[in-house]
Amino acid sequence: MMHLLRTFKTLMALALLTLLTSCAETHEVTYRGGVLVVPGPLAIQSHYTFRFVDKWRLSHAWLSGPVDIANCKYGGNVFKRIGGFPALANEPNGPMFEVNGRLYEGAAISTPYIYLSAVTTEKIYGAYPSTGPFKGYSAYCTHTFQDIWTGASVFLIKPDPAKGTDAWIAGAKPVVVSGLQWLRKDIPIEDYSQNHKQWAAPIEIWVLKIPETPYWFVMRLSGSSGGTGTAPGSNRNPEKFARVVDLLHQMVASVKLEPITPVDISTLRIKPTP
Repeated sequence: MMHLLRTFKTLMALALLTLLTSCAETHEVTYRGGVLVVPGPLAIQSHYTFRFVDKWRLSHAWLSGPVDIANCKYGGNVFKRIGGFPALANEPNGPMFEVNGRLYEGAAISTPYIYLSAVTTEKIYGAYPSTGPFKGYSAYCTHTFQDIWTGASVFLIKPDPAKGTDAWIAGAKPVVVSGLQWLRKDIPIEDYSQNHKQWAAPIEIWVLKIPETPYWFVMRLSGSSGGTGTAPGSNRNPEKFARVVDLLHQMVASVKLEPITPVDISTLRIKPTP
């Protein structure tokens, strides 16, 4: 009897071990910045706030839920680690300053100096270096839902007609959302499933011209209808596509511009960059 009991316990232990191993193999664990990412329902629970050119505090929400949605690529706030700048240290994300017509952010500390480093030029100017050939603006936040071939992106750019930014607002209609004056451009969705040069095209472009600055804050939705075949596109899952469109509109509504008091940054040094 004791032998049968020991055999039963052994079999149960093996069964439990097999179950745990199976679970470990089928549920990938994702860490981002050393923090465990817990999956959740698709929503806009991520929030970003930063001081912009010593005139505004710019805030907005971003997609959250599925673990493959990446964080926005704003710089960290080095002022949290030093004294002397309490107004800057309290901000969640690093501030952006404008010096001689170019954007900078706190990037390095070398006592007794804090160095300002130029903001990534591919994002603001669409080129590297900033005076180099235009290659296209890079988004601060971006995610593509591959099953419906639809993507949402957030840009912060210095527009230039020579780089095609006039087309972003050509035919756009002024819309007031949460007290801010936007330019909204709607473009009919098309099927790009057979196009070998691009996977999708913009279908909604929301442009916020940041007052008293030459910069634009842009939220954009791109997609492909997918035709009537088996290619991925909005037609494959109309309910999910409508959900993503609604989330983009919620992100637009989340944007805030709050006036701020300027901070003296004359003691900060500029780090030479292209």
